[in-house]
Amino acid sequence: MREGYKVVLTAEGATASDTLGASVAGFISALPDSYIKPLIARLYFSVRSKDGRALRAPYGLSKVEASLISKGVVNPDDVVIASPYELDKVIGPRTKVLGIYVMDPLGLSFGSGIVYWILRLAGLPYRGIPFIARSFINVITDPTVKAHRHHMKVVVGGPATWQLTDTGYHRKLGIDLIYDGEFESLGPSTFAKLLNDEPLPPVISAPPAKIEDIPIIRTPSNGGLVEVTRGCGRGCTFCTPTLSGMIKSLPFEGHIDREIRTNIEVGGIKDINLHSDEFFRYGASGIEPRPEKVLDLTRKAYKLVKSYGEEYTISTDFTTAAVVVHSPKLVEQVAEYINEGGRKTFIEMGIETGSPRLLRKLMPGKALPYKPEQYQEVVEQGIGILNDNGWVVVGTMIVNLPGETENDVMYDLELLDRIKKLRVITFPLPFIPMGALRRTYFTMLDKMILDPVRGEFIIQALMKAFEEASADMDMAVEKMENVLAKAILSRLGKHLSLMLVQRYKEALEELRARRLKPAEKEVSVAPTA
Repeated sequence: MREGYKVVLTAEGATASDTLGASVAGFISALPDSYIKPLIARLYFSVRSKDGRALRAPYGLSKVEASLISKGVVNPDDVVIASPYELDKVIGPRTKVLGIYVMDPLGLSFGSGIVYWILRLAGLPYRGIPFIARSFINVITDPTVKAHRHHMKVVVGGPATWQLTDTGYHRKLGIDLIYDGEFESLGPSTFAKLLNDEPLPPVISAPPAKIEDIPIIRTPSNGGLVEVTRGCGRGCTFCTPTLSGMIKSLPFEGHIDREIRTNIEVGGIKDINLHSDEFFRYGASGIEPRPEKVLDLTRKAYKLVKSYGEEYTISTDFTTAAVVVHSPKLVEQVAEYINEGGRKTFIEMGIETGSPRLLRKLMPGKALPYKPEQYQEVVEQGIGILNDNGWVVVGTMIVNLPGETENDVMYDLELLDRIKKLRVITFPLPFIPMGALRRTYFTMLDKMILDPVRGEFIIQALMKAFEEASADMDMAVEKMENVLAKAILSRLGKHLSLMLVQRYKEALEELRARRLKPAEKEVSVAPTA
């Protein structure tokens, strides 16, 4: 389209890609760019497209496109979700707004932090910046973007915009507007003002959207994502779903069913991911689950996907230990549909901490209806119940939470010991205080792994994670649509996982003997345009 679309939406290359059909494989985007050469990047992080238009997109971008059209801000012919590699085909003299969706624009996320630990503790070099951050800079500095900047506003949104505002990089990179929050609330009116050349502040913080304003996607989503709930209501102070308030459930008829059909019929996707911040509370109005609502959703989704063929499946992606232990029968009944016939799937669980004190202070609703003092037992039981019903748990635990003491980390080690025989991938995630990012990020990561107690926990958690990952590698690449890539990556992943476990055993010995040394050279996270 030589004249260009009025509104062009895109994302970091690593975020825009469905990584050969297996979204979970996108984890390697947190590796430093020195490990991912351009040819490998274009193959692994490819984006299916036609004339620059992405055929599948990050779910958040699909919602932005749908919101702009449903609210009448633009006509369908005036907006495009574009491949970040083909912006020259969609940006032109008519283009007034370029919207960029970001998951980790400066490489300061939990994921990038854990990859630093993974490499650092394995004795592998860390040079450059995370590839996902490099792929963001590639969009900002794309020659077509530069050529049309004089008549085009650049807007950046997504769950990681804080990285740009907290470091001041939004100004350095010449970004016109940062949009922080749920798009459906203020996004359409903001874009309308941009298209009309009305003045706007450099940062907009938007409130949660009303459920009636959440549109139905038009472009299929990477990973077959279909949102079934939004928000959580458990009140963890550091968690994005908390900002959305109490859990809100979307209706199956006329919404969820239509998105499922779009993903299958238009996107050619065979596994539908019923996305939720806490799936087993679908239909709930409070903390207590409503099993009949969850089962009704599961059965309807299952029946719909199976109408396309027996090879079509459903999955879900997130739960808490508390709801699983509260409703084990519900978990078993849902598993009959999701994990039918002995199928195994991943499900994420935000474990976060084993410390009752930190639970009371930072996560008041995490253990409900149980007490913080019961949480370790709840986590252990919850993972066991999920394992018994075909789920392998990806359990995240946060290091360096605000006010964390050595005693709190000892509770984490205790919990890790309780769950070590269960099928759980324990990822230790670094909590980095805002405002301390720009020049101290890697210094803080190093301090955590050199601390005798925190370092012990991080290494033990990574050892458990990769011991489990080596056994689950076939699951991780199961959805890849390229058979050769699936076979190669599965074999390579198993080999690397076992190698890392051995390296971490050696690192643990060095830490205990006080021979684990700081990184020889400070690494900068400041990307250059």
